Amino acid sequence: MSKKTFFIFIIVTVLQMASNNMNAQNIISADNPYIQYYGRWDFTNPLSPAYSWPGVYLYAEFEGTSIGIRTADNFNYFNIYIDGELKGIFHGNKSGINNYTLFDGLPDGQHSIMLLKRNETWTKFSFSGLILDEGKNLLPPPEKKKRKIEFIGDSFTSASGNEYPYQDSPPDVEKYTNVAEGFGPLIADHYEAQFMMSSISGFGMVLDWEGKKINSIPNVYDRTLNVAEYPKWDFSKWIPNLVVIGLGLNDYSGFGGWNGAITEENRQLYIAEYHKFLGRLLDLYPGVKILAVAAQVVWIQDAVKEIVSEENEAGNKNIFYADYPYYTGGYVNNGHPNIDTHHKIAERLISSIDKINAWESYTDSIAPQITKIAPSGFTVYDKNYELKVETDTYASLRYSTSDKAYGDMENQFTITGKRKHSTNINCEHGSEYNLFIRGIDTYGNAMDSSAVIKFKVDTTKILLNWKSLNYNESNWKKGLTPIGNSVTGINTTLAKVTTGYFRKKIIIDNSASIVGIGILIKGSDGAIVYLNGNEIQRINIASDKGAEYSTLADVPKTNNQMIVLNSINGLNYLIEGENILAVEMHHSHGNEFISFDSRMYDSNNKQYYKLGDEWKYYDLGDMPAEQIGDKATDIQDEENIQSNYQLKPNYPNPFNPDTIIEYSIGKDSLVTLKVFDILGREVVSLVNEMKNAGNYSIKFDASKRQLNSGVYFCQFISGSYTAIQKMVFLK
Repeated sequence: MSKKTFFIFIIVTVLQMASNNMNAQNIISADNPYIQYYGRWDFTNPLSPAYSWPGVYLYAEFEGTSIGIRTADNFNYFNIYIDGELKGIFHGNKSGINNYTLFDGLPDGQHSIMLLKRNETWTKFSFSGLILDEGKNLLPPPEKKKRKIEFIGDSFTSASGNEYPYQDSPPDVEKYTNVAEGFGPLIADHYEAQFMMSSISGFGMVLDWEGKKINSIPNVYDRTLNVAEYPKWDFSKWIPNLVVIGLGLNDYSGFGGWNGAITEENRQLYIAEYHKFLGRLLDLYPGVKILAVAAQVVWIQDAVKEIVSEENEAGNKNIFYADYPYYTGGYVNNGHPNIDTHHKIAERLISSIDKINAWESYTDSIAPQITKIAPSGFTVYDKNYELKVETDTYASLRYSTSDKAYGDMENQFTITGKRKHSTNINCEHGSEYNLFIRGIDTYGNAMDSSAVIKFKVDTTKILLNWKSLNYNESNWKKGLTPIGNSVTGINTTLAKVTTGYFRKKIIIDNSASIVGIGILIKGSDGAIVYLNGNEIQRINIASDKGAEYSTLADVPKTNNQMIVLNSINGLNYLIEGENILAVEMHHSHGNEFISFDSRMYDSNNKQYYKLGDEWKYYDLGDMPAEQIGDKATDIQDEENIQSNYQLKPNYPNPFNPDTIIEYSIGKDSLVTLKVFDILGREVVSLVNEMKNAGNYSIKFDASKRQLNSGVYFCQFISGSYTAIQKMVFLK
């Protein structure tokens, strides 16, 4: 990649030629194996892979005198490298899929093309193939470079507007952005390394430059396309040797640093989230080296130094610190580094990278630690107990009824391989259990002592949480909605809490006549709604956040949202007679106040309660405590009920490529049947619909999913019944 500066206004338009200017053509489809892709590409449609992150690029070698492109992109700018030299800039000017000439007039022979996306974008576009001379083809490319670097950051990392010659911001900053002349690709070019750009202007480690917490790099880091929640990026596809992080400028802005001192609470929040993100990277990329880079702001430099020091003291010796100063006169585009400054930053960071032996994999000798587990001595009130454990790093867990070395333990956790682990224990009424648990991490370090968990089983009782129908709410407060704090016009005052809890009992006379229910949720900032203990929907709270008292809503938001219950969204949880509707409201980082109001009516236009109605509520600054109650039926009745639900062993097992899964349900209910891999990642959802009582079977064909040989798990849920079956796929 040439480091020579090309100003966009000289060459940007000379390459916009429609396909009818080309001679006879040979169109090469985007799924051709001789095209090498770099960065995050979405191959959901392999004939038109999509992209949105900055700095994605592709490489191919070809025969002939010209090279063209088929693309549905009339927004982005691309550097065109022919035979390793920058020859021009491509910018599509037509909507829909079109053919364009990139370069022609080459000597007839073998050439190479690298096409690199220069700028950021806020929507996705796609590439549909290359265009060669008639009779010409792609040639096998050379082996990819061995070294790999990922750059995680903000507009500085994205090289926003670095070719713009003035101090103000251009209306079309994309036109003047050339990520290839940013410090990231310059560093990669120096080390002859592949690179990936995981950077977004305005985003930070905790929040964005305006103070919005939802706009943080950790919140979008698992996306294949930065503009879309799905598909998720498969981190196993590309594991870097080195990760360079440059986040903090937008946090500094969002915390109000340019207008005054940042509170110690916000400083500690930045440090905590940084540590959390570092742990995530260490888990995703075994053996990686991480360079935590601080920009010129003293607050950022001091905080990042502290973070790296704490990581090193904790045993993570593969995390390193670097910074760079303010370069007087070296900024354009409203304070962003120009090309000269990017070269200076690159040179400074290269000197730091040279000292850390970035290309030799790091290996630690620290065994994983169990950080969260239920305290011993508790009682289980169900025959199927889900044991949940968390570790301080990615690990695989096993357990046994006696204390043994990890390799000698007989039982593997069903969901394991990351930080959160779970497995189902089939329990007998009246029995006591002592389980010993050990783990091993991705470096092969095994725990040399066991965590021990002890519990007894009493299936004559039931554990009730605050969302349960029979939960005793007599000590809760009651009041008319709206309920909230420090909000004008609120009927009932709520204590200043992170999360408030609300319950309302509803009588349903004829549930069979109801085909839908509407529940209006008003208030701030985020909500989780439950019917008879079952989660129905979330508002402004991500599904992977859990539902703890300390959970924050994604952003400050005033809600006025209708939740619809129907045959595919929770209506099956409705029962004849008394039902309980439960709602928890969470405030956000930017708003410490909660408000709540609601109304409900059904498809027959019957109103069950109106806005301003009375609710029970809990605002004591924690989650309501669980209660123990008597079951409505005895043990034998419970066994009879459970026997009507069954997930049978799949057959054949092991299988190749397909197997039959059979299950039974005791009454009409919503059924989900999913397959997970050994790391707990969902492979496929086989069933997710209402089913009548009866026996069912379904075929699972592994060949349609391009799965590797190994262990998979089938999870069956119907009502309150859950079962998991292990399946072995052997090619």
